[in-house]
Amino acid sequence: MSMNETICEVDGELITSNHIKADHFLDQQPDLPQVHFTLETFKRSALNEGPAESAFLERNETFQEKLLSAWRSQGFSGVLSEFSNSTESDQVPCGIKKWCTYLLLLSRWVSSMQVNVFPHLKLSDQELAAEFSPNNDWKESCVRLLSWHPHANKFALALIDDTIRIYYNDNTLVPLLKHKKQRNVVAIEWKPYCSSILAVASHTCILIWNVDPVSLSTRPSSGSIQVLTYPACSPVTSIAWSTYGFDMLFSCSALDSSIVVWDVSLSTPTIVHKVTTSGGVSKLMLSPEGSKMLVATPTSSFRVYETATWTNERWTNLEGRVQAACWTPKGTTLLFGVKNGTRIYSISFASSTTDMKPVIDGSKNASIAIELSHRLNDENEEENSSNLIHSMIMNKTGERLAILFGKEHASTSAVALFTTSEDPVFTATPRGYVNGPDGSVPSFITFKPFFEDGATLTMCTKDGQVLHIPLFFNNRSIKKRLHKNPDHSFNTTSQQFFLDSSTIQTFTTGHSFAIQ
Repeated sequence: MSMNETICEVDGELITSNHIKADHFLDQQPDLPQVHFTLETFKRSALNEGPAESAFLERNETFQEKLLSAWRSQGFSGVLSEFSNSTESDQVPCGIKKWCTYLLLLSRWVSSMQVNVFPHLKLSDQELAAEFSPNNDWKESCVRLLSWHPHANKFALALIDDTIRIYYNDNTLVPLLKHKKQRNVVAIEWKPYCSSILAVASHTCILIWNVDPVSLSTRPSSGSIQVLTYPACSPVTSIAWSTYGFDMLFSCSALDSSIVVWDVSLSTPTIVHKVTTSGGVSKLMLSPEGSKMLVATPTSSFRVYETATWTNERWTNLEGRVQAACWTPKGTTLLFGVKNGTRIYSISFASSTTDMKPVIDGSKNASIAIELSHRLNDENEEENSSNLIHSMIMNKTGERLAILFGKEHASTSAVALFTTSEDPVFTATPRGYVNGPDGSVPSFITFKPFFEDGATLTMCTKDGQVLHIPLFFNNRSIKKRLHKNPDHSFNTTSQQFFLDSSTIQTFTTGHSFAIQ
């Protein structure tokens, strides 16, 4: 264990491994699922894998087979390309070939105009997944995503080789989820109020796994998976289960403007709304009580929908697209940061119902809740063009906020931790940096949904480590631990605080984004 590795938080103080009572606090670590895998194996498999076509021998296809293959892989433009590049042996009339060539040039011109307006349209499949992933180094990280079960003591890991593994606290069996369509995984979500259903957002589809927690098999059978395919809304970039436990799953794509809701039991998609003039929908995020949904786009605007009638309010003129966001537990405050931004903004909303009618009633201006840029200026560090704020997560009770930085930022080796409150208004107080082992770089963060002593921050590193950092701030649990060692003291000289007293408040001035 490195000297500055963070062990835990006790009553607002971050304890590192060089603390005089470090061994005692290590003994107080909660009993959580442990991860066991070989990093080199995943790296090797990821480096050695090639496109799926390389696994098959070449053979001469008929022209009709070429057209069918082009339609499946590239759509209408692929068919036009096949006609334009046809040879005499394909027996395509000259007139049809000439018209297809003109149509192909026209479609490419239209596509080039769209790319000028929406640059993300020119990204490759992997670049698109990395651009909108909560992991700050999606391409290179061994552990790409982690999802805690909302009620059970287990989590799912999405790895660089496109497999998913389930880890239990009380079972050494590790189910392995693997499927030929499970590629470029960008999101994994457990279904609320269900012990076994896991949704996986991959490149061309959504896979619904049924992982029986009492099964003795490490490889679920083919009957344990359901594939949801909707080509018009792919690649999938975000998913969200209904918070009420209904058999409803929302999905979206950064290349399509539709918000799709799936009736999973029937495998039926329904478009509930189209977000026009946005170039796509990059992120969906339901509020904890399910009455509101944040819909982020690749452009400098976002919307918040009321999920009963699907009315919405729109915020525009941001400094960039929404990069990170989270709701407070009551669903009355939305926090968000923009791409290449150094500030976290807050927007207040009305409660879910007023006069028995669903409402949104968001504040017209976004207030600056947390300011991070001045730390760079104080240390004379030069800001770069990478994402400063890459992702953020709030614990279930709304008392802790963790911020993950972009991979090229100076503070990328640590995660910023804040104490938060939304009564009567949202405030954030810095606690310092949560550091991993020497040389490790955090790439993904999340909170365990329930921890009776406070909160548990789970931090995944680029080299494949999964770290659990308990945050003890429940007064009863703290007194219990202090009673065991009443003479211990805290050494806080190693902690770094990057906000001064002038920034620990909710600002009501500064940049504002109007509702349209």
